[in-house]
Amino acid sequence: MNPSLFKTYPWSSVTQNSESEVVASNIIRILTRTGDAWRTITWDEYKEERLKDSGFSERERGYFDSVIGYTVSESAARTFCKGWELAGLEINI
Repeated sequence: MNPSLFKTYPWSSVTQNSESEVVASNIIRILTRTGDAWRTITWDEYKEERLKDSGFSERERGYFDSVIGYTVSESAARTFCKGWELAGLEINI
Protein backbone atom coordinates (compact mmCIF):
# COMPACT_ATOMS: atom_id res chain seq x y z
CA MET A 1 0.00 0.00 0.00
CA ASN A 2 1.18 3.50 -0.80
CA PRO A 3 1.68 6.40 1.61
CA SER A 4 -1.46 8.07 0.22
CA LEU A 5 -3.54 5.54 2.17
CA PHE A 6 -2.04 6.89 5.42
CA LYS A 7 -3.36 10.45 5.13
CA THR A 8 -5.52 10.29 8.24
CA TYR A 9 -4.17 12.32 11.14
CA PRO A 10 -2.14 10.02 13.43
CA TRP A 11 -4.05 10.56 16.69
CA SER A 12 -2.71 8.94 19.85
CA SER A 13 0.59 7.94 18.29
CA VAL A 14 3.41 6.17 20.06
CA THR A 15 5.00 9.58 20.68
CA GLN A 16 1.91 10.95 22.45
CA ASN A 17 3.02 14.33 21.16
CA SER A 18 0.96 16.44 18.76
CA GLU A 19 3.98 18.17 17.22
CA SER A 20 5.51 14.81 16.32
CA GLU A 21 2.19 13.68 14.90
CA VAL A 22 1.97 16.78 12.72
CA VAL A 23 5.48 16.25 11.38
CA ALA A 24 4.77 12.56 10.67
CA SER A 25 1.62 13.62 8.83
CA ASN A 26 3.66 16.19 6.88
CA ILE A 27 6.13 13.49 5.85
CA ILE A 28 3.29 11.29 4.58
CA ARG A 29 1.92 14.22 2.54
CA ILE A 30 5.39 14.83 1.08
CA LEU A 31 5.79 11.14 0.19
CA THR A 32 2.36 11.19 -1.43
CA ARG A 33 3.01 14.21 -3.61
CA THR A 34 6.55 13.19 -4.59
CA GLY A 35 5.78 9.78 -6.07
CA ASP A 36 3.52 8.06 -3.53
CA ALA A 37 6.17 5.49 -2.66
CA TRP A 38 7.78 4.56 0.65
CA ARG A 39 11.33 5.84 1.07
CA THR A 40 13.46 7.74 3.54
CA ILE A 41 13.43 11.48 2.97
CA THR A 42 16.19 13.72 4.25
CA TRP A 43 15.79 16.76 6.45
CA ASP A 44 16.80 18.95 3.49
CA GLU A 45 14.07 17.46 1.29
CA TYR A 46 11.54 17.78 4.11
CA LYS A 47 12.48 21.42 4.63
CA GLU A 48 12.34 22.19 0.90
CA GLU A 49 8.88 20.63 0.57
CA ARG A 50 7.61 22.23 3.77
CA LEU A 51 8.72 25.67 2.60
CA LYS A 52 6.21 25.20 -0.23
CA ASP A 53 3.55 24.86 2.48
CA SER A 54 2.74 27.51 5.03
CA GLY A 55 3.92 27.53 8.60
CA PHE A 56 7.32 25.82 8.35
CA SER A 57 9.60 26.18 11.36
CA GLU A 58 13.18 25.04 11.97
CA ARG A 59 11.86 23.67 15.28
CA GLU A 60 10.34 20.81 13.27
CA ARG A 61 13.83 19.26 13.03
CA GLY A 62 13.72 17.54 16.43
CA TYR A 63 10.28 16.10 15.74
CA PHE A 64 11.39 15.04 12.24
CA ASP A 65 14.32 13.14 13.75
CA SER A 66 12.01 11.36 16.21
CA VAL A 67 9.44 10.20 13.64
CA ILE A 68 11.31 9.65 10.37
CA GLY A 69 11.81 5.97 11.18
CA TYR A 70 8.04 5.48 11.26
CA THR A 71 7.58 6.82 7.73
CA VAL A 72 10.05 4.74 5.72
CA SER A 73 7.77 1.77 5.02
CA GLU A 74 4.21 0.59 5.31
CA SER A 75 5.07 -1.78 8.16
CA ALA A 76 6.84 0.98 10.10
CA ALA A 77 3.94 3.41 9.60
CA ARG A 78 1.48 0.83 10.93
CA THR A 79 3.35 0.85 14.26
CA PHE A 80 3.02 4.64 14.70
CA CYS A 81 -0.66 4.82 15.65
CA LYS A 82 -3.89 2.83 15.58
CA GLY A 83 -5.31 4.81 12.65
CA TRP A 84 -2.29 4.01 10.52
CA GLU A 85 -2.28 0.41 11.74
CA LEU A 86 -5.71 0.04 10.15
CA ALA A 87 -5.10 2.28 7.09
CA GLY A 88 -6.39 0.76 3.90
CA LEU A 89 -7.51 -2.45 5.53
CA GLU A 90 -11.04 -3.68 5.00
CA ILE A 91 -12.73 -4.69 8.20
CA ASN A 92 -15.42 -7.31 7.69
CA ILE A 93 -17.94 -7.54 10.48
